Amino acid sequence: METLNLCIVNLDFIPFRNSGLAIYGEKLSKGLSKMHEITVITSQPLESMKEEYIDNIRVIRIPLPMFDRTKWVSFGYKVGGLIEDIDKKEKFDLIHFLDVHFGYFCNKSFVGTLNQSFNQRLRSDGGIPYHHSFLNLVERYVYYSMAKILEKKALNKATKLVSVSNATKKEFVESYGVNPSKIEVIYNGIDTNFFQPKNSDRLREKLGIKGDQKVLLYVGFTTPRKGVEYLASALKNINRDFKLIMVGKWEKGYREKFYKQVGKNKNKIIEVGYVNDEDMPYYYSLASIFILPSLLEGFGYPLVEALSCETP
Repeated sequence: METLNLCIVNLDFIPFRNSGLAIYGEKLSKGLSKMHEITVITSQPLESMKEEYIDNIRVIRIPLPMFDRTKWVSFGYKVGGLIEDIDKKEKFDLIHFLDVHFGYFCNKSFVGTLNQSFNQRLRSDGGIPYHHSFLNLVERYVYYSMAKILEKKALNKATKLVSVSNATKKEFVESYGVNPSKIEVIYNGIDTNFFQPKNSDRLREKLGIKGDQKVLLYVGFTTPRKGVEYLASALKNINRDFKLIMVGKWEKGYREKFYKQVGKNKNKIIEVGYVNDEDMPYYYSLASIFILPSLLEGFGYPLVEALSCETP
């Protein structure tokens, strides 16, 4: 097989993780690096550009401001010029933006992945964005409106588009007028050799879960579109002993909204925060049922990971 020089562009890469897309980018890059030369262009919250090698992958980090809402806009602007500079010297065989909207300032031929659109985010909650406060609503509305314009620009520039589902393809065809022939549907994958049922007795003991307690599990970077306040309300209708384990980080301000809905069930919740990759199959195997009450997803990796571990 011919060795190709591939460029993968994503906002986050090891050790920075703020989404499932970051984790998928890591696994995709590591897999491809066994056969091809991989350059990952990503961001870092530091003062100067940095280049390093991680597991035979060249990683180039672009410094960005810390403000989350506009970070990808700055990233897209800077990455476009950087790719042109690198491509003059060593010519990439393929440039792949793991989320298409990063490519709005790129003038080279590239492939972009379609996950969820800013149109969906803008109108997801009855015509307005999902939010946890009035100020958060205003902030999201302004941000998503601007982002939709840049996203449209990136869609027009992309040579080819990859959609993670037929539903996502339909969204971009109907809402953005993308030619269906420009989009290929390629489902995301996970490692089914890694996500397998495990004996979780030690984890159950560590978390202090009694033998007869049912375990509910939620995994994700928790923002208003994850809908966990509806999960909080549903807990009131459970008439048997249980614990809800929550894995992952929270968006600032949203945790308070969740706990207002939880009420008397606060003692039923175990927050474990960040969990190492190698421990995740044990958490899925511990659960009686996995729950993802998300209202808007690009793909929803934890659903597939849970099923691979034979968890309902």
